[in-house]
Amino acid sequence: MKKKLLFVEGNTTGTGMLAICKAEKLGYQSVFLTQNANRYDGLNESGCHTIITDTDSIEDLKQCILQENVEEIAGILTTSDFYLETVAKLVQAFGLTGNTPQAIRLCRNKALYRETLSSEGVRQPGFTVVQSVEELQDIRKSVFLPCLVKPADGSGSNNVRLCFNWEEVEQMTMEILAKKHNARGQKTLQTVLLEEYIEGPEYSVEMFSWEGKSICVGITEKHVTGFPHFVESRHVFPSVLPAEVKQEIMQTVKRTLEAVDFQFGASHSEVKWTPDGCVMIETNARLAGGMIPELIRHSTGMDLLDWQIRCAAGVPPESNQFEQNRYSGIQFLMAQEEGRLSSVDNLESLLKLEGVQEVVIKAQVGQAVQPPKSFSDRLGYIIVSGTSYDEVTERLDQISDILSTKTLVMEPGV
Repeated sequence: MKKKLLFVEGNTTGTGMLAICKAEKLGYQSVFLTQNANRYDGLNESGCHTIITDTDSIEDLKQCILQENVEEIAGILTTSDFYLETVAKLVQAFGLTGNTPQAIRLCRNKALYRETLSSEGVRQPGFTVVQSVEELQDIRKSVFLPCLVKPADGSGSNNVRLCFNWEEVEQMTMEILAKKHNARGQKTLQTVLLEEYIEGPEYSVEMFSWEGKSICVGITEKHVTGFPHFVESRHVFPSVLPAEVKQEIMQTVKRTLEAVDFQFGASHSEVKWTPDGCVMIETNARLAGGMIPELIRHSTGMDLLDWQIRCAAGVPPESNQFEQNRYSGIQFLMAQEEGRLSSVDNLESLLKLEGVQEVVIKAQVGQAVQPPKSFSDRLGYIIVSGTSYDEVTERLDQISDILSTKTLVMEPGV
């Protein structure tokens, strides 16, 4: 009889449905627990056993799991940020493989994360935490501008803004405090983080941990849109860095994972490199988004989603040896101005470019679009690969030129 893997909700793009299919291919029976099956394109067609329940209730989830016969369950996991802590509680309750609720909480709650790194002496931006407008006014004189204002429990660059004056700080803080529920209807922390803005190139560090021992899968070079929202526009894997820089980045991230007691599975940490060295920005207790796992697969042959599923089932990695023998990159499609998308042109010419692995257009003709304020405003992406860093970046530049001048044709007005 097949062992079961239970998925508690998932992300609605990227790895969500892919993880279910991959679990089946690995010999497991997938069971999907959700409040709303209609949220997931392809779920009904997947043939996955789906259970409708209140996924915000630990007790309801426990009852569902008990009805599935605990001995048949190999593991519990999620591909959604919003349910990582829920899964950690279930894993702990049923004695399965995974991180503790406290470790996940320290990663998800950016205020607690900052306080933890501060106590461990890890280099990070200066920060202040506020939970009301009154608290904000009390610390006004100690806030250095510009500063980043963000929710402590945010995801996907939502409601993150670089503020240059006090009026912008107040406005963004009030917007975050006024948001009582997140995209999944869960109560927010209503806690705001004000952070020192750090200048410098940005990288993400993809790590995989088993029983507290972490290996670095690679470092991704990241490009963002810049002021004021910093939405990721391009990734290149692996980055090209001097050995000593790479070593310091890896060691800083390993110290961070130890500080939050991260024990199992994939993690995705963001750092900046400054004249003073590596500065920790954040750690996500999950696989990277932005199709970075696909870049890793094209560059190394390593399937991180496969590793993550096996880890949830209690299966250790077979090897930590892999070769980075190719380079891969992704260019995201973004609107340059507000309006409606009237056409997407020259897709055939993009597909003919050497090294193109995948072209995905998510936007629909007639859809209202705008310059991105978060990852959800991106319109699609193109993945390329090549034998060198320069080859990949040249191809991405070529694609970017085509997209910015020919692909997105806008009609004025929304």
